[in-house]
Amino acid sequence: MDTGHLEITVAGTGTVSLPPERATVYLTVGFESPNKQEVLDRTTATLHEVNRHIDHLRTMDQSPTTWSSVGAIRTRSWRSFQAQGVAPAQMFGASAEVEVKFKDQGALAYFVDTWAGQPGVTVNYVRWTLTEAVRIAKEDEALTRAVAKATERAQVMARAAGFGGVRLVEVADPGMLSDRRAGSEYGTPTSATVRGGAPGGGRSESRPVDISPADVDISTRVHARFVGIKGDTGA
Repeated sequence: MDTGHLEITVAGTGTVSLPPERATVYLTVGFESPNKQEVLDRTTATLHEVNRHIDHLRTMDQSPTTWSSVGAIRTRSWRSFQAQGVAPAQMFGASAEVEVKFKDQGALAYFVDTWAGQPGVTVNYVRWTLTEAVRIAKEDEALTRAVAKATERAQVMARAAGFGGVRLVEVADPGMLSDRRAGSEYGTPTSATVRGGAPGGGRSESRPVDISPADVDISTRVHARFVGIKGDTGA
């Protein structure tokens, strides 16, 4: 074995956490009943009310929203379980999905508070995000941290093996080193994730919805290859 040569391949992850700038609330509007026309009428009427509220927010002089989507009404039917010997009753359901993106957290809180208690409206959750410009800018910072972490780890490994330090010879996104030794099992090189959020209640509507902002994590992962350097190179 050649004890004078050391090659180290490591992964490094860098993360930048930032307060959210945008929040998208996800709602479901829908009803269930043995009467097909009733569920269609009630779902349509409630969806129109939600849409009117969204239109009002969108047309304000300084709108607190940046984007919205109101989906088409979908219908379904099924037969509910009954005791033996009793014909199952047919049930009908109608529902539509609604998404609204806010840039004002106060307006978001008021919107959620308004609709979470309404019959037929379920506030599913809130997704916290950054603007695209900020996300792209901070990815560079996360990448710098990832390379630094990889270097720190390689230094520790080299010193444990009796070498004074390391020299970086190659760095790449996961799975893209020259001979792919690092593999691609670590997933995509850059991803933004959300911690927390606001789960919605069921259709009982009496359950409060937590809309506390959750930091957005921008995480970047790299693979790097180093060679060991003999002698003491300092810290």
